[in-house]
Amino acid sequence: MTEKLIQLRVDDDVREKADEVFKHQGLTTQGALKIFLTHVANSGDSPFSKIFDSHQ
Repeated sequence: MTEKLIQLRVDDDVREKADEVFKHQGLTTQGALKIFLTHVANSGDSPFSKIFDSHQ
């Protein structure tokens, strides 16, 4: 399986707070994002579906 690099910019404060949340869960931010994207790819659904579907 080949991998693609995804880069994104977020405020330092957001990154630091997210890092702490994931750390308490035994995860890294990178690991958590991989889990999130894998779940979306496997389920064909996003946790944002309800938010965006209601605006259509």
